[in-house]
Amino acid sequence: MAPFFTGRKLNVSLLLALLLTLLLAVWLFSGSIYSSATEAPDFTPDSQAQGLPRVETRILESQTYSPLLKLQGQLEPIRHLQLNSRLSSDLTTWHVRLGETVQANQLLLSLDPEDRQAQLQRAEADLRVAEADLRAAERLQRQSLVSENDLLRLQASVATARAERDRLQLELNHTEIRAPFAGTVEALPVEVGSNVQPGDVLLSLTDTGQLKLTGQIPQQQVHQLTEGLAVEAILLDGRRLTGHLSFIASVADSQTRSYRIEALIDNDAFKRVAGASATLHIHLPDRQAHRFSAALLSLDDAGQTGAWVLDSDEKLVFLPVEILSLDTSGVWVSGLPDRVELVTQGAGFVEPGQRVQASRVEPD
Repeated sequence: MAPFFTGRKLNVSLLLALLLTLLLAVWLFSGSIYSSATEAPDFTPDSQAQGLPRVETRILESQTYSPLLKLQGQLEPIRHLQLNSRLSSDLTTWHVRLGETVQANQLLLSLDPEDRQAQLQRAEADLRVAEADLRAAERLQRQSLVSENDLLRLQASVATARAERDRLQLELNHTEIRAPFAGTVEALPVEVGSNVQPGDVLLSLTDTGQLKLTGQIPQQQVHQLTEGLAVEAILLDGRRLTGHLSFIASVADSQTRSYRIEALIDNDAFKRVAGASATLHIHLPDRQAHRFSAALLSLDDAGQTGAWVLDSDEKLVFLPVEILSLDTSGVWVSGLPDRVELVTQGAGFVEPGQRVQASRVEPD
């Protein structure tokens, strides 16, 4: 009996195994049918583009680019002058105080005229006498009663007397020091009663109603500048002053190979910024350019910077570009058509001139 039951158990086990195998196969088959019916493929290629390499592209339109050159500069007053004594005398009166704002031709200080007024009056009298003698000699000379030499000596005497009168008048004028322009009194180095000599500094006058910002521009950028361009001076505290470019040197500095420039900055509020450093922004004329990630720039075999684009036949083309500006958020370039299809992925796996299949994405 034992062999009979043993063979029966084996047949039952075999049947169960076959049944489980069949059920498993049916389950797997039904699942694959469901999956293929409900999930689309990642990419369905064009029948004519099968086998072409794929790249990702983006359509870019040119934009208005406002170029800006930045450099460091020094703010200076438009005019700063030290007034010096032109004669030997004593300072008698200050008519202004330190820090005062004065107008053009305003009296600033007085020096002791001493006896210069009396000397001037005597010189004027001597001149009148010399002129009278000359007139009398000219009348006699018409009657041939005076020689030519005597007439010349009298003319020389008149000229000498007139020169002495003018010299004394000028010295007298120099005893009153007046402002040559409107400005602020910055220094009064001499006390009342002090004796001054020709050349001694009497007063410093500064005009800060307009400022001059000086700086150096690299030789690679100087060709972009023209006089009259709008500028901004950015102060250390963030305040901004406007003006225009007034001067561009014709010859570069022999040491730095850079060019000196000057900008006139409006300072109607008379802000105390003369002598301070500032950042100069020079606004260049607007132009059309493209902006995209700097990671999309490439180098060709000659080392030239450019970008990979697609032409009208969807072939890969390398176009050289000029970098206008670069920052952490992107790059501005020129040299591309106004509307261009820029390759953003896959250009490294395609040969130049090869036709590709583009997957276009929308700009961010």
